[in-house]
Amino acid sequence: MLVSGVIVAHTTMAWTHVGNWVFEEPLVREPLLSVLTLVTAIVSLFGMPLFFLVAGYFTPKSLSRKGFGRFVGDRAVRLLVPMLAYVLLLSAPIEFVDPENAGWTGGFREFVPHVLWPPAPGPTWFLGVLFVFSVGYGVLRAAVPARAEPRSVPGFGRLVLLAVVVAVAAFPIMTVAPLGQEVWRLAVAQSPAWLAGFALGVAARERGWLPLEPSLGRRIRWTAWSALAAGVGVFVLATATGMDLRLLLGGGSWQSAVIAVIEGLLVVFASLWVVDLFGRRFDAHGPRGRALSRAAYGAFLVHQGVLVALVLASHRLGWPPEVSYAAVTALGVAVSFVLGHLLTRVPGIRKVV
Repeated sequence: MLVSGVIVAHTTMAWTHVGNWVFEEPLVREPLLSVLTLVTAIVSLFGMPLFFLVAGYFTPKSLSRKGFGRFVGDRAVRLLVPMLAYVLLLSAPIEFVDPENAGWTGGFREFVPHVLWPPAPGPTWFLGVLFVFSVGYGVLRAAVPARAEPRSVPGFGRLVLLAVVVAVAAFPIMTVAPLGQEVWRLAVAQSPAWLAGFALGVAARERGWLPLEPSLGRRIRWTAWSALAAGVGVFVLATATGMDLRLLLGGGSWQSAVIAVIEGLLVVFASLWVVDLFGRRFDAHGPRGRALSRAAYGAFLVHQGVLVALVLASHRLGWPPEVSYAAVTALGVAVSFVLGHLLTRVPGIRKVV
């Protein structure tokens, strides 16, 4: 579901101009534009931290089973090798058709070495950051081993405190690098949220938080929904009053401070709520679900190339933007998972993906 969400998010960015993606297509019309813009803006505040939370949840058991050396080696193979493959195989053709490089006067062969440094990892930036977090966790546990503790219940107040820490850490970064602005190809304004998500996942596994206790789960759910409602309210009010929406993204404005607080709450409470929801209600699947799950990592790795190819193909059809958006989105998810499934059947590659 998360990988499908990433694919849908990237196509939505193309047809709404929210965020930073390869193409900016003709905008879909109202009211679809406002709905997609609002959903993308809100979900983007905690979508990637949710990825890190899931990754963090599976990290402690892997480290304890393999030991530090093998753990780091396996993580390098599983994370850095696909990232390197993307940079070497996909980044050059994708960057070559990127409208930002339309001024390039040479051919593709000359463009390849030009784009390799600094590298353009595309969506695989997540793998590089996750590798750093994983190694950092391994070093921490080598110095301070985890204590064997019985299942515990996270304190609601501590979760609120973590949300505040995320907001306080994010706000000064947003001041110099607003949300969506990349520094060395990373949207660094969300880096505190990424780390918080990973730490939440680790803590949830080590202390047995999931599934959440019913009473705490209700408080987390209502806090998550309240934060979602607050985010929607802020964006709707800003649009209705004609506010410059860039004020919400950073630059030291009080509006960006409000967004930082909402982000902190969503990162902690919405992420935990979603994981708990799926753990309780969607905890089993059949053969098709298992096949899709197995193909998800491969789908993540190839989806950028798939979407770029589909967008370029859509240019030749002249369809209305809403039709192009729907077609590219649906085909993008389907083709990416088909290719991801095929990668799991290739000897050698299947061990990585």
